[in-house]
Amino acid sequence: MTGSSSDTETAAGNRRPGALAKDKRTVRVQDAIGQPINPCHPARARQLKRNHRVSLVCRHPFTIRLDPECPVEDLLLFFEEDFLL
Repeated sequence: MTGSSSDTETAAGNRRPGALAKDKRTVRVQDAIGQPINPCHPARARQLKRNHRVSLVCRHPFTIRLDPECPVEDLLLFFEEDFLL
């Protein structure tokens, strides 16, 4: 095979690179002091917001900050499935 896969995808009519589409479906997450950590899925962000475990920092790009009052053990339950993969 010659060329990269992105050249092949563009030539086939796929104008949206896979990495770009994936970035649109993530929510940026900051720890309690504002340092960036791994992004999460929007559904998980909504669940954390509903349970008052995060606060909204910015709407574009959508960024949330973990609440310093929330126990770490509770947050680990939300991210436990990521560790299993």
